[in-house]
Amino acid sequence: MDITRVIIQPLFTEKSEALKHNEKQVITLIVDPKANKHEIKEAFAILYGVYPEKINTQLRKPARVRTGTLKPGYTKLTKVAYITLPKGKKVAQTSDEHEEAIKEAAPVKKEAVAKAKGQLKEVAPKNESKETKKVEKPETK
Repeated sequence: MDITRVIIQPLFTEKSEALKHNEKQVITLIVDPKANKHEIKEAFAILYGVYPEKINTQLRKPARVRTGTLKPGYTKLTKVAYITLPKGKKVAQTSDEHEEAIKEAAPVKKEAVAKAKGQLKEVAPKNESKETKKVEKPETK
C-alpha cells in the first residue's frame, strides 16, 4: 500500500485528547481500513519523524443512519489507530501545536538570525517628527 494513503487524518475527540495528555502519550489517527500495523508504523515514522512504541487498531463498523427513504443509510467502515509515543517525544498534530513547538525550540530573535546571515544592515535613526498639513476642502453651496 502507498505510504501517503495509509494515514487519513487525526481524530479529535474527548477520549483522544485525554489519552494525548496522559502519562503515555497516545495519538489517535484514522487510517485506511486495509492498512496493517507495520504499514501504519512506517507511515507514522516518515510523516512525524518518530518511531512509535506501540500501535493498537480498532475497526469501527458501519452504523445505520436515518434517511428520508425506506432504506437506511450506513456510515463508512473506518479504522482507528492508537499510537503510543516513546517517553519524552511529542508530535504536533495541529498547526497551533506546531507553532508552539517552534517557539519553544528556537527562542532566537529574528534580528539576531538576520545579523548573523548579514542580511540586516545598521541604519541611522530617522527623525520621526514629520508635520502633516491639513488640506481644507472648498466650501460648496
